[in-house]
Amino acid sequence: MALVDYSSSSSTSSHSDSEDNNAPVASPAKRRKASPHGSGARPEAPSPPSGRVSDLPPLPSAFHDLYASTVRQSVVDDPALHHGRKRLTPHVVGNWPSHVYIEWHPLADQHEKLVQLVCRVDDAIGSRAKLHSFLTSDLGAPLPLHISLSRPISLSTSNKDRFLDQISSALQASGVRQFSVNPRRLLWYNSPDSNRTFLVLQVASSSTPKSAGALSNPELMRLLNACNDMARRFDQPILYQNKGGEKDSADEAFHVSIGWALDLPVDEESIKALEAFGDEELQSLKTWEVPVPGVKVKIGNVVSHVPLSSGVPLTASRGQSRSLFGL
Repeated sequence: MALVDYSSSSSTSSHSDSEDNNAPVASPAKRRKASPHGSGARPEAPSPPSGRVSDLPPLPSAFHDLYASTVRQSVVDDPALHHGRKRLTPHVVGNWPSHVYIEWHPLADQHEKLVQLVCRVDDAIGSRAKLHSFLTSDLGAPLPLHISLSRPISLSTSNKDRFLDQISSALQASGVRQFSVNPRRLLWYNSPDSNRTFLVLQVASSSTPKSAGALSNPELMRLLNACNDMARRFDQPILYQNKGGEKDSADEAFHVSIGWALDLPVDEESIKALEAFGDEELQSLKTWEVPVPGVKVKIGNVVSHVPLSSGVPLTASRGQSRSLFGL
């Protein structure tokens, strides 16, 4: 006999099989009064006026961490699934791909401006290459952006929890308080590990005068040093290390990637496309304050948030924070 047995003439909605058969039957709903609109149906509520702010509260930041990973489409490296991209670090069973970074969720108007910027640059480079955006998913949803504090690293099952504990302690012991950065420049960056060219926004600490020629990031440098020390301790590659006597400073290496292209030469024509960053309607980008309330540590598909303490931001002399880097 079925758990629940209803006659074919029953007008009540079906119940779950796990419900108690002896539960009391609800009394029939009262008949609605006839509507002056011509039927017994209740008239639809008027839609809110355009521009009205939603009464719904914003999603908690931890919600984004739960859905930070995309669905795996294949267990092997298949560039056809990723617009020609190839995995730089081969997947090894038992190893956990990991990353330390700062996450930024642009506001709706900021996202719109960034999309406009990427479209302008894409139009400017024309048929030379296809510029893919990091701003929007395949389903059209806005995506978070990030500032890297580590290379992609691979942790074993035996040390991944220890790494999380120690990197969390190191970041909180760094003395860095919550701060913000500003987008300052638009650049191309050729990856030395692949045939991809990235469209990036260089960032600088909000404490750095916008009139300064060089970019300064004392807070990011302190966090980077903590991450690099931990990477060395776990025999992982460090970020922005000195390679081949390069003279660039890691101070000026911090960036937000907003797009990428395959086999795009960085020449006079592609550099000219960057002039879109100076367009009058996009000038507001340089005034944005990108908040840094904490650092994300992603191990496998689990994201942990390491909060920075609130208060007066860390200050450090430029001479203390400079170091050479190589990507």
